[in-house]
Amino acid sequence: MINDINKIAQVICDFCIIQKLKPIMETKKDLSYCYYINEDKVNVVLQNTFDTCSSNEYCFSIFRDKYAQIKVIIFDKYDGQNLEIVLFTQMPNEIISRDEKKYSKKVDFLRKLKIIPVIGPDGVGKTTLLTQVMDRTSQKIFYKRFKKIVRRSIIYNILQPINKYFLTKKFGKKPEKDQHDDIHYFLVICAGLGYYPYLFYKSLIKNNTIILDRFFYDYLLKNISFMEKETYLRENWKFLLQFIPKSYWIMHLDANSEIILSRKEELSSDDIDKYRELNFTLYLNKPSVVYSYINTGINVEKCRDVLLYTGLNSKVFNDKFD
Repeated sequence: MINDINKIAQVICDFCIIQKLKPIMETKKDLSYCYYINEDKVNVVLQNTFDTCSSNEYCFSIFRDKYAQIKVIIFDKYDGQNLEIVLFTQMPNEIISRDEKKYSKKVDFLRKLKIIPVIGPDGVGKTTLLTQVMDRTSQKIFYKRFKKIVRRSIIYNILQPINKYFLTKKFGKKPEKDQHDDIHYFLVICAGLGYYPYLFYKSLIKNNTIILDRFFYDYLLKNISFMEKETYLRENWKFLLQFIPKSYWIMHLDANSEIILSRKEELSSDDIDKYRELNFTLYLNKPSVVYSYINTGINVEKCRDVLLYTGLNSKVFNDKFD
């Protein structure tokens, strides 16, 4: 376990050197690094950053709000010192203004939607952390559990009893908890998509910040709710991912498997590890403008401050906090 952010910086920078990234010497700030990177290496570097931070319980956020620029901020576990790594996919002096403006319009639209999915296994502390964040902001928050959105859908309520009847006949007993949704994941995804116009209304017209507890991602994973079965990405996950709405900001909450299992025993230790990795794979294949990885195994106030800092810097929160 690395508990020194300077050593984390060294690990990540050493990896960037191995990948032959070109340093851009534009900053003299401590713990701030800039590199030129080819598009085909972006995910490799971000995956290494994720692996390094998650295995050492560091929180970090990725910002893609500027054209041809990916900023990663890694937060120290103990004080206010942060590590900043900026990856340029084009040299700053070669960026075309027209492309920059076009990209900014897309970012601004997603920012106005302010739909923020919060992903993470049961027992990770989503409710505890979100309550603290919502208590510190004057934003109008519209909080919804994704499962409730789905299960109140008309199409879901028509087809679920029929599906459940045939599953009972097939298995010779009632389906296990969540087994229907795991098998009929396509119905769940369609029901969720059907609710999205209402979320657009709440965000664009009513000016709410939408917090979604869980997301479509759970249904791109098979066997996520069954301890005795192995969790993996569905064979058609890349096809389905095309239809999942792009979010401005995704919060990914995580912790050591022992901590999660001490709170709620819903998954095996191996599946918690897979859930962590597979959700980041989904993000890499359809990146949100902002992504935050929050390890709730550390001090909850620190986790809250990371999210508030990210919200302010991503212009989701307009508040000023002490």
